[in-house]
Amino acid sequence: MNSRAAACALLAGAVLAAGAGGCRRSSEDPLLTYFNGDFGLSVRYPASWRTDQAEQDGMWYRYFLGPPAGSERKPAVSATLLAGPLAIPLDEYAQKYLAGNTLATSRDETRQGARGKAYRFASADGARRYSLLLLQEGARVYGLYSQADAALFERHVSTIDEMERSLALERPELYPEHRNAKFRFSIRVPPSWGSSRNFTGGGTYLSQFTSPPLAADRSRQTVHASLTLTVEALPAGATIDGFYAEAKRKLGDAYKVISHMPWNGGYADVLWVETPMAVSRSKRFYRMAEGRGYTLAFEARDDAYPRVAKWCDMIASTLKVGSEVGPQ
Repeated sequence: MNSRAAACALLAGAVLAAGAGGCRRSSEDPLLTYFNGDFGLSVRYPASWRTDQAEQDGMWYRYFLGPPAGSERKPAVSATLLAGPLAIPLDEYAQKYLAGNTLATSRDETRQGARGKAYRFASADGARRYSLLLLQEGARVYGLYSQADAALFERHVSTIDEMERSLALERPELYPEHRNAKFRFSIRVPPSWGSSRNFTGGGTYLSQFTSPPLAADRSRQTVHASLTLTVEALPAGATIDGFYAEAKRKLGDAYKVISHMPWNGGYADVLWVETPMAVSRSKRFYRMAEGRGYTLAFEARDDAYPRVAKWCDMIASTLKVGSEVGPQ
């Protein structure tokens, strides 16, 4: 191993040492979803694993550090999410990791239109085992690189497999489309966001989705974000300003606006909400078309909101209303 792969391994080793002693894993460890809006990446990982990140030579790395093991109590396994420029063929880039090691298996992989390869290999003496998944999209490379002592790798291989399966390039234009001809809208929602409720009545339409787990409490109760799309008929002569003002009035004083800006002919607000049970943040997008008002509302617990804020923006960017959807 050399060049960037060596840098990655050295950085991972430093983070592993720094994280030693702080990892605990439950036998019922839920899987959380890590999302990075800068690179449009998501991956699932065990809630008890520690995470950290670094940059080296133009490459970005996010480390996921497994439970402690051995007398030194260092994390038993690490998985490194990586992203950066690719100036050489992908097979040649893979050799930065594979060189000097013994290749066991390789296979082709595709994710959201990006092509790549997955490798399993071991150190020359067999003491360490590795897994590498690389994907190429244009002139960029994305991947997941996992490593552990041979026995520990075998113990955690199912988790490594799950993390590799879950790795996704989050590209909004490829999300499944939810279209409604009657209420004149379409929106693309990630497949990992499950539909939880749909309601139609009195000229109003409501659809709700729930994000994958973003965080977990000490009790292992998972924390999610919600997405609610509401379409309502507006009175004749209604304006976007009037619709927005009425929407704010309905929310009440519990919702404090901390950011307000124009958005696609309407408005986008970030709100802070405190109740006796929890503190949360909400991002709401308001649009109007053909006599209807459209509200796209995302809400998450305050500590989880930063993890999903850019994802909300990506989903909102796919909302089409009225004539944008096409002819009736």
